[in-house]
Amino acid sequence: MTDQGRGYSPEPWGQGGPYGVGAHPAPAPGGYPPPQPGWGTPAQAADPYQGGSYGPGAYPVDPGQQQPGQQPQYVQPGYQQPGYPQQGYPQQPGYPQQGYPQPGYPQQPQPVQQQQPVQQPVPQPVQQQPVPQAAEPAAPVLGSDGIDWEAEAAALEAEVAGVAELPEPEAEFEAEPEPEAVAAYDDAQHDSYDEDEDGYTPFLREPDASRSGERRRKQSGRAERKRSGVACLGVSLLMVACVAGGGYYGYRFYESHFGPPPDYVGQGTGKVTVNIPDSATGTQMADALYSAGVVKSAGAFVSAYNKNSNATGIQSGIYTMPSHMSAADAIAYLLSQNGGDTLIIPEGKRAAQIYTLIDAKLGLKAGTTAAVAKADVNQLGLPSYANGDIEGFLWPTRYSVGSGMKPLTLLQSMVSNTVQEYQTLGLDAGASAVKLKSGYQVLIEASILQAEGNNVTDFGKIARVLYNRLNTNATNGELQLDSTLEYYLPNTRLTSSIRNNTRTSYNTYINTGLPVGPIDNPGSEAIAAVLNPTPGSWVYFIAMPNGVTEFTDTFAEDKVWVQQYCEQTHEGYDAASGSCD
Repeated sequence: MTDQGRGYSPEPWGQGGPYGVGAHPAPAPGGYPPPQPGWGTPAQAADPYQGGSYGPGAYPVDPGQQQPGQQPQYVQPGYQQPGYPQQGYPQQPGYPQQGYPQPGYPQQPQPVQQQQPVQQPVPQPVQQQPVPQAAEPAAPVLGSDGIDWEAEAAALEAEVAGVAELPEPEAEFEAEPEPEAVAAYDDAQHDSYDEDEDGYTPFLREPDASRSGERRRKQSGRAERKRSGVACLGVSLLMVACVAGGGYYGYRFYESHFGPPPDYVGQGTGKVTVNIPDSATGTQMADALYSAGVVKSAGAFVSAYNKNSNATGIQSGIYTMPSHMSAADAIAYLLSQNGGDTLIIPEGKRAAQIYTLIDAKLGLKAGTTAAVAKADVNQLGLPSYANGDIEGFLWPTRYSVGSGMKPLTLLQSMVSNTVQEYQTLGLDAGASAVKLKSGYQVLIEASILQAEGNNVTDFGKIARVLYNRLNTNATNGELQLDSTLEYYLPNTRLTSSIRNNTRTSYNTYINTGLPVGPIDNPGSEAIAAVLNPTPGSWVYFIAMPNGVTEFTDTFAEDKVWVQQYCEQTHEGYDAASGSCD
């Protein structure tokens, strides 16, 4: 419908038209009549309110009234009503739409003329003829209100025809267009984004009220809301992360500067191996326990160590203990297992006896360590003067034994300790002072002293007896001791016959000097006694069953003590040899 109350139909406007009878010529078949030349001047087209009740030019002007010298005005096709953006409908052929003067064509002012009634002839049906292309565009035909109704009718008819061709939706809800199609449409229409309309609004025109326009706005609104939601979520997460991170680092700063050192709670779980070094301080213990994962911080252990007066009694060693313990519980555990998981090697033990102790401690089959010592002798770290003999190089002390320790590792540790101790005691340097050829001979003599003596307080006197027998004519340089022959013949009851007939360097009854090697693993007291024997003239000694050692200068005195010994031990006495038989 137009604003005149009529629809657009093929019937010609005649009587009853919007301007009365004969307001316009009858249209040719199939459309509206072409514009008549001379209807209105370009100036009047530019200002439709001149003339009539609003001024001159409200009605078409006779072409003959055009001023001399006035240039014909060219109007731009397509009518654009002020205040409304151009809709972009296609122009009907032969019907130029109303426009405005173009730049470069000055508009001549028109004199105000007295409005004269114009007698319009009754239009007669005429046959539509092809409209030739005019060299100059004809001025549009304006109505009494200054509007080119013919152009308006053509534009609306094109719009109706375009809408009629749109396919009907197959369902209640149409599929949303792809974002790429919407973007392409916006670019083609020179659209710009309008936040108030929640979508894209064409430049200088009202929002599209059609179904497709509404659909685009809804889609754009959903996308915008989604972007807004994601942005809000991102900001929220960022704020939470900042608060959490700030709280964590703040707590760490307070804890490290003002709070107590971190500590576990409870007695821990699992098992770990910790090596507490010799003469370790509380701080060194704390570092070892923290590195092994027993305590949560070294500071917590040091604090608990300082509060416990018994903590100074913790001994060095390898400890198998739970992890994640509180510092106080860790100290209590170390005190309860003082020395840790250790293997103690007493002084005077032979290598074969030590092998048995290692097998039992490591849970190995009997004979395993002995086989390793024989097969891997070159990996033990023995000095060259030992000639591959490990006897005398298994230093007697306490050894820490960790879970899964190998026998070779433990043997290597023993040999290394022995070599270090011998260097500290100065065996080589002190050998010549006691008329021995080398530090190795000092070791051999110390092993004999360790086997014969049963009281450390008597070691100095026994060392003097050995010195006197080796360096005087009292025994012709023979030591005459059962301990050396018993090493060669273990688990054998010695008799006078065995003493007199066994041919080995370990038989000191028939050989002068020292045997070829040590007979056990002596301790530091025995070595020190050999290097510093107690002054005296003793040549004989015997360790009585009551633990007292008797020393004499003559053989006759010695036989008295030997006979008493044999009686107390229920052994027979051989007066000829002066020994038990």
